[in-house]
Amino acid sequence: MKRLGFRYEMRLKLDQAVWDHHFLIRCRPMESARQQRERMSVKIEPADFVSEVKDGFGNEGYAGSAKKPHDSLLAVAEGVVRVDIGGTSDPVHPMYRFPSAFTMPGEDIRRFFGETRLEPGWPAGKEGSGSRRMGRKELMYMMNRLYGRFVYSPGATTVETTAEEALALGKGVCQDYAHVFISLCRLAGIPARYVAGMMLGEGASHAWVEVWLEDGWLGMDPTNNRLVDETYIKLTHGRDFRDGSIDRGRFLGFAGQSQEICVKVEEII
Repeated sequence: MKRLGFRYEMRLKLDQAVWDHHFLIRCRPMESARQQRERMSVKIEPADFVSEVKDGFGNEGYAGSAKKPHDSLLAVAEGVVRVDIGGTSDPVHPMYRFPSAFTMPGEDIRRFFGETRLEPGWPAGKEGSGSRRMGRKELMYMMNRLYGRFVYSPGATTVETTAEEALALGKGVCQDYAHVFISLCRLAGIPARYVAGMMLGEGASHAWVEVWLEDGWLGMDPTNNRLVDETYIKLTHGRDFRDGSIDRGRFLGFAGQSQEICVKVEEII
């Protein structure tokens, strides 16, 4: 078990004033047997009101609005969480077995999956039938193959890029690594879900994958080619980015916008 202190800061900059701004910011660490909030504070400004909300996936966050004209929005969340990956896992839902909007496999993903399955020692059987025979070893091998095939390249993709499009490009960011790996896992008959959150150090928010094995959910980080440990803080999960995005909103006005996200996570002894 580890105690992790965190700070999440999101600043939305607008090149002219907007109004009637409604937002949802899910910067509240999830509560489960594997992760508990010890303390938590949040500041969002400007805001006429802010309320705590929870969706059908269990993702928690803050919904609110800023009706008066403004040219920026700032959200800062700070707190301490206790992470114990040995805790009891939440159950699997059947929806995580099937393709979703961003993870629908196309020709390139199916070809890459087929090439991977030709390697010695890979479980035999038809596509989607190997869930009982595939384990951590095979999933680690598949993640390693993806890590060798894909290049981390900020700006190469957008939040609307699908897994198939990203693999065809051969590059992307953590969201793309996660989408491609989820697509491959579901082809193999392994339930998999998209996770967004933070990891030890300083930088931006991060995305990884949880796969369902017989003993529960296993966190895997294809961007860094490693298993998720107790230095990760989970904020959201879902079928893909659309379910697990940390922040979203809409406003009235014609402003261009840019976003800055700064994350810091440190272990507390």
